[in-house]
Amino acid sequence: MQNILQEPIEDYLNEKSNNFGGNSLADKFRNQFPQQIEKIIIDKIRFKVIGSPGKGNWTECPWIAILDTLITETPQKGYYPVLLFRSDMTGVYLSLNQGVTDVIENYKREAKSVLKLRAEDFRAKLDIGKTNLVEKIQLHSSTKNAKHYEAGNIIAKFYSSDNLPNNEELRSDILKFLNYYENLTYSDTSFSEEPEYGFEKKQIRLHKRIERNSNISKKVKKIKGYQCEACSMNFRDKYGELGDKYIEAHHLIPISTLGIGKFRVDYKNDFAILCSNCHSMIHRLKDPSDLEQLKKIVLKNFT
Repeated sequence: MQNILQEPIEDYLNEKSNNFGGNSLADKFRNQFPQQIEKIIIDKIRFKVIGSPGKGNWTECPWIAILDTLITETPQKGYYPVLLFRSDMTGVYLSLNQGVTDVIENYKREAKSVLKLRAEDFRAKLDIGKTNLVEKIQLHSSTKNAKHYEAGNIIAKFYSSDNLPNNEELRSDILKFLNYYENLTYSDTSFSEEPEYGFEKKQIRLHKRIERNSNISKKVKKIKGYQCEACSMNFRDKYGELGDKYIEAHHLIPISTLGIGKFRVDYKNDFAILCSNCHSMIHRLKDPSDLEQLKKIVLKNFT
């Protein structure tokens, strides 16, 4: 796996003087290098690895990112671990960083300030103790994206070009950063449940992230349709075009069965399609996975 650092460090600047299209090193960034990192990731359904030497032309700072699909499907938004190469190839960072494109589009000239504030907030949620990790990175580039990646860095480890890690060291570091990533995944406090045990709290947070993941919800709705499975309401029947294809997806799997750090999704059987009212009511049941009980309640009280 060491060649994913060594080869770009040695060859990238020379290759930049060659044609971008059909270039073998550019192709390795898109395919071979990400595939090598994927081999050390256990849950290949939840995580995906994307590499980029640029789009249409060489970028100054090529990268390889590991995305948790519960957080983001694209490196343009969210946060994720990423291997970020300096523009002069004097080294590479393993950085827990933020997608910058979405922030730039939304905050314009204030984007760097927003990224720095978010990075400080993320760091406050991590317990990293005394390590050789750095809060500031220098990519030696004046490009817009590079400057924003510098601002978006949460924590990073630097590998100098003359002191690159061996395969085992790099593998160990990537797994450590995935653990930091996991800790941030469970740091969401935007809901009120406060279970007694931390393990259960993590399960609930994973449950919430799966349920709220828009990509998963879209696939569930496409498969199961848009009629509430508890009360049979269809928003289009009541609201016309305004309610067309509107419904909510509820994750049925009990939190006690969710493995920390893993999930497998069965779009047809793991979810219920519910109207807003039934979705709220099923969360009030002692067992929010008991769709049949909710159906009985609806039927009993139907007038």
